[in-house]
Parts: sequence; structure tokens; C-alpha cells
Amino acid sequence: MARRGERIDGERVLSFEQVVAEVMPFIDTPLGLEIQLGQARLTIRELLELETGSLVELKKSAGEPMDVLCKDRVILRGEVTVLEDSLGLRITEIVDSDRRV
Repeated sequence: MARRGERIDGERVLSFEQVVAEVMPFIDTPLGLEIQLGQARLTIRELLELETGSLVELKKSAGEPMDVLCKDRVILRGEVTVLEDSLGLRITEIVDSDRRV
């Protein structure tokens, strides 16, 4: 799939409309997103010692942006927000708008 402004067949340059037209057949294809709150590294012993009420310290500070992954690649970053009784994510950064999913 070509990107906007990319030359094809030597001389052809795709317009924004042509790029959108190429993508339209796939526009409703669902993609799984993973929002990564943080990571931790535990030994097997530490894992087996976990019980209800245990805390696992994550390798992220409070207020630090959360990563949004698609197919194991970070595509967005955002901040956790509360929407009524649910958690949400406000997008603060598009990591690389030229990168293909």
C-alpha cells in the first residue's frame, strides 16, 4: 500500500484522496489494541508469594504516559483518565504517524 506523496510506477504521485480510497475496503477491520500500564519483573518465588491484597510495583511513575500497542508496536501514548465509573485513556501523542500498522 502506498503512502501519500509516494511515487509509483516512476511518475505517478498519489493524492490524499487516492490513499484514502485504497484504505477504505479495510476501514472497518477490527484491530486489537493493548494499553500498557506498566511492567514488573518477579522471581518465581515472588510470584508464588502473591496473594489477595498484594501490591506489585510497576516500572512506571504516576502520571507517566501509558503506551498503546498494536501488533506489539507502540503507536500512541496517553494519560489515564476516569470516565464516570470507568477508566479511559486520553491520547497525548501519536508516536509515528508514518509507521504502518
